[in-house]
Amino acid sequence: MFRMTIAAASLVLAISTAGAALAQPVAVVVEIKTPPPITRPILEGEFRKAAPTYQKIPGLIRKYFTVTGDTFGGIYLWKDRAAAEAWFSDTWRARAKATYGSEPTVSYYDAPMIIEGANIGGAP
Repeated sequence: MFRMTIAAASLVLAISTAGAALAQPVAVVVEIKTPPPITRPILEGEFRKAAPTYQKIPGLIRKYFTVTGDTFGGIYLWKDRAAAEAWFSDTWRARAKATYGSEPTVSYYDAPMIIEGANIGGAP
């Protein structure tokens, strides 16, 4: 029994150590102040036009377009931080600031575990 416990603990440690070298998914939250006179319907139309571009970005797993009362942006899931940082480069930030008149807020979060909800593929 004791040897089996040690063997199992060694296996878990080996798996954990091997997994540490693998790239981990990263979630990114972006917020940009909505400039006047941009309205929600305008934003939603722009989101629809932008969708094909986002579908082609290497390393992007999923993107949610987001809108609040005075900001818009997105919640992104990337295969790893390198892919996210490649997209949210200094050039991207400068373009966003020039286009919308304010500095975007970009926050990175490690996503060590991702689950799908019960309603995946079904009605909300």
